[in-house]
Amino acid sequence: MEKELTIGIATCGRPRVIRRCINSIKKYTKIPYKIIILDNTKAFTNKLDTSKIEKLADIYIDISDRKIGCSESNNIIAEYTDTEFLMHLDDDLYLRSDIVTPLLDFIKAHENSIISAGWFDTFYNSFRHSTMKYIIGEKNGEKMFAKVPILWEYGKNLDIDIIETDECLHSMLMRHDIYKKIKWDNNFEWKGDREDFFLSAKRAGIKSYMYIKDYVIHDPKPFKYGSLSYEFDGKKAKEYFYKKWNMIPLTGWDKYQVKPRPW
Repeated sequence: MEKELTIGIATCGRPRVIRRCINSIKKYTKIPYKIIILDNTKAFTNKLDTSKIEKLADIYIDISDRKIGCSESNNIIAEYTDTEFLMHLDDDLYLRSDIVTPLLDFIKAHENSIISAGWFDTFYNSFRHSTMKYIIGEKNGEKMFAKVPILWEYGKNLDIDIIETDECLHSMLMRHDIYKKIKWDNNFEWKGDREDFFLSAKRAGIKSYMYIKDYVIHDPKPFKYGSLSYEFDGKKAKEYFYKKWNMIPLTGWDKYQVKPRPW
């Protein structure tokens, strides 16, 4: 059967994490798919053998000459994608059911749309704010940008299937041709990337949704060998966001930290 979906996963020095992610995809996903792995490990260390990670992918992209962030990773994965549909998935997520099929069915029925699954976060032992609504205001003549979290439980408690929203997390599925309309801005190495991408989506008439009937598990682990998540400049990201969008972002964009825990 022809494969119509690519699942793209960026990783950086977490082989056990991405193996668990891909094993869950293989266990639960019923439709045919391709897996693209973008691996930035060797830009941070030569101590880790990545050959076993390479074997997990249909297409393996080794980025060893530079450190890259989420935006550039997503754009590169999209460039290598040759299927009609594309799903971006973080390497520290894993599936608990065949959630890919209903997400794909929704996108097939809705043009110019992106949908993501909710996240249960093991770090907080609760459902993470799985999506956001954007608030654009003004103060002293300056435009201000803020986000209000929408928890997965809100929709669940209302007994609805889908929430229309303004931003998705990295369990998002879309038509590949959306990349003909918008792309991730590589100037956002870590924070600011989703805000910029989904503001661009709104401007292009692309709608965003969160799926409520099921969720994925987010089990964050530290980047043992390093990651741009430990190096990015939040102040620089804020300044660039203001320059691009003429809005002051009312957000922390502080250093990302995951406390080391036993595997």
